[in-house]
Amino acid sequence: MNHMDEMGMDMGMPRRMTMALCDRTVSVEVSGDYTLPDYQMPIRRVLTVRPTVLPPAKYVSGTGVEFNGTVDYQVLYVGTDGGLYTVPLSSEYSFNVPLEQVGEVDLNEGVTALASTVCESLSTRVSAPRRMSIRGRLRSHVRAYGRVLMEESVSGAADPATIRRLCEETENMQISGGVSDVISLGVEIPGVGEDARVITAEAVTLMDDVRPGDGLLRAAGNVWLDLLIGRESGAVERMTRKLPLEGEIELEGLTPDSLCRATGTVSDVTVNVEDGRILCDVGVLLEGRGMQNLPLRYTADLYSTETESVCEYEDYAVPVVLRCENRNLSQSERIAPESVNLPEGAELIHVWGEARMDACEQAGDKYVLTGQSRYTLLLRKDGDYSTAEVTLPLRYETDGAGSAPSCFDATAEVISCRAQWSGETLSLDAELSIVADFVGENSIRALEEARFGEKLDCRGNRMVVYYPVPGDTPWTVAKKYHISPERLTEGAAYYLL
Repeated sequence: MNHMDEMGMDMGMPRRMTMALCDRTVSVEVSGDYTLPDYQMPIRRVLTVRPTVLPPAKYVSGTGVEFNGTVDYQVLYVGTDGGLYTVPLSSEYSFNVPLEQVGEVDLNEGVTALASTVCESLSTRVSAPRRMSIRGRLRSHVRAYGRVLMEESVSGAADPATIRRLCEETENMQISGGVSDVISLGVEIPGVGEDARVITAEAVTLMDDVRPGDGLLRAAGNVWLDLLIGRESGAVERMTRKLPLEGEIELEGLTPDSLCRATGTVSDVTVNVEDGRILCDVGVLLEGRGMQNLPLRYTADLYSTETESVCEYEDYAVPVVLRCENRNLSQSERIAPESVNLPEGAELIHVWGEARMDACEQAGDKYVLTGQSRYTLLLRKDGDYSTAEVTLPLRYETDGAGSAPSCFDATAEVISCRAQWSGETLSLDAELSIVADFVGENSIRALEEARFGEKLDCRGNRMVVYYPVPGDTPWTVAKKYHISPERLTEGAAYYLL
């Protein structure tokens, strides 16, 4: 959209634009050495370690962003008595990300730093019945946005009444992010019997109702609680519960017209078995983002009808939000047991799942996310426990916004999964949560500096016939001959100047 302003009264007034300051992937190592307490059953063999990466704290300085967070581990192992046990452990992580063009950012306007972190690999080593170590690598996709001043530098003298200004308009993304306080939920499961022992207690969240308001993001969904219960007889059974979840996140600048997304991270699960019932408390952190395109008006060019002028320009890549959503995805596969080395005659006890999205491409009018899901099977044969893993490709499509995204951020989480083994076929069925946003770019050229020089010699009369060439517009012709654009007709075969 073009606007030709006759007067230059707003010349030099700063305009603030959201600019991308960082879009990179950072890998960081995490490690920890642990000693189990005396009341914990000693370790014979570790079966699986399931990590949960909690949202990090962020500190923005004049050069970059520092992230600090915690990884919680649920370590499932076979004890020295042959039974199944879980021990919760944790380790801390931190990393720094430099920001580009931070010197141009108005720090009073704030910097929005976003990080999505997944655990790529974990290894464990048991050095003694009560001692073990965990080593791993985290991969964080980090984006940061700041408000940049689009200032025009003007030097020299020109009568404001003679200045002609070309203003243009584009869309510019406004973005904010935040984390809620811990939301506490509780549930009682009666009638489990006096011999029940909780082996594992894990929970995931599914946010299916995310609503923006004025400065407040409201999110509702469910917490899916998954318990593995052991009996004195050696039997193992699974119990699941669905807990309603509601929460709010403060997001500066959020409006009811914003696009938004929200995820929930379970920060803590505690269980107690007493009087034949299970008392369970769950803590949840909600993390939300709000995104909206607002008009950005800027000066593309200017000149004076009575004074020589020289202009310099700056090219900008202006971020715009294309799509932002919370969605669900189902995955169903039938797999030959030999492809995952399942022991013949083994009993399938339980299954856990995790997923991640790695890439995005545009396919016609769709955005296509691809990644992988991994399922861990808990097996028992002749009283001994083991695990097997199944890795499957993951694909998700959503409606595109007409242009290819320049960057994206997507997380995937397995909400529930079921596995059946008939002896000939392994059947896997899972429900997943997909949370994603897609960002594009508008390229603009804005006026950075204008220098006015000598006055033009406007004495006498003249007539010029000018025939436009490809690329000419009334503005370019008017600027060349220092006349008002209104004297020219758009699309004319020739101009009389």
